[in-house]
Amino acid sequence: MRKLSVLLALATLGISFAFLYPSSAATPPRAPVAVNRDSVQVILRKMSSQYPQLVGHIPETNRLYIKDPRREAISEPWLEALQDAFFSDTRNLCQYYGRLYLADWKALLSKAARESFWGSSYLCNRTRNYFGIRRANKDWICASFSNCKTFDMDVANAEGYVQFFGFESSLWMFVHTIYSPHYLARLPDGGGRVAAAIQFERKNKVHYWEHAGQAYFFATELPGSPYSAAQLIYTWSEHAINNYCENCNRLTDWEWVQKIQVAESRAQDRAAKQNVR
Repeated sequence: MRKLSVLLALATLGISFAFLYPSSAATPPRAPVAVNRDSVQVILRKMSSQYPQLVGHIPETNRLYIKDPRREAISEPWLEALQDAFFSDTRNLCQYYGRLYLADWKALLSKAARESFWGSSYLCNRTRNYFGIRRANKDWICASFSNCKTFDMDVANAEGYVQFFGFESSLWMFVHTIYSPHYLARLPDGGGRVAAAIQFERKNKVHYWEHAGQAYFFATELPGSPYSAAQLIYTWSEHAINNYCENCNRLTDWEWVQKIQVAESRAQDRAAKQNVR
């Protein structure tokens, strides 16, 4: 009764307590995610059998990768196959995290596609780092989330790319990266819709909707509309901090969102044809 009285008093004063949820509250419904799908590796195995000079093998992870991950290095049919495979493997997780973190999911997926060349680069298949995330200036990655191992592509230079367990853990840390204070400041509301949840996660080392060893946890789902692709691109593109992509700018980042839209259109066409059958 005393706790209820306190909450009612806060409500009377106009103070929100939407962040307080009993530990028995349900967690957000999980979208059906094909976590174990690895369609890109299937495409790379097929490519390797026909064009072995284009594909390499990583002994440490037993995964394949494209030796020259550029648009000009492979034919259009193979590129389209890679795009469709990567889109199929990652769409559900990007939609899920996009909904829960109020982020346009196509913007998230487009960044992964660009940084990993549709999941085919050496780096992402060696480290499961699909977003090119580096450890520099991100002590919270290790302190809060135990992603402490790094990898250097060049033995002469310590790039410090963070190693992850899979696409989902890489995606979660990318969300935290773009919602770091110096990026949040560029959002229209200063990131007010997500900042408290990010702070909660870094303190408690769990997703904001998960139990944190206490009677109450943050929330089951953040309210409000998602930040648009254009707003998110503005936060990270052409920013002086952690902007390692030499050729990235707002125009080209938007072009990659459009590539995701094309991949989505092809997926919808395939689904429609299957339904007709």
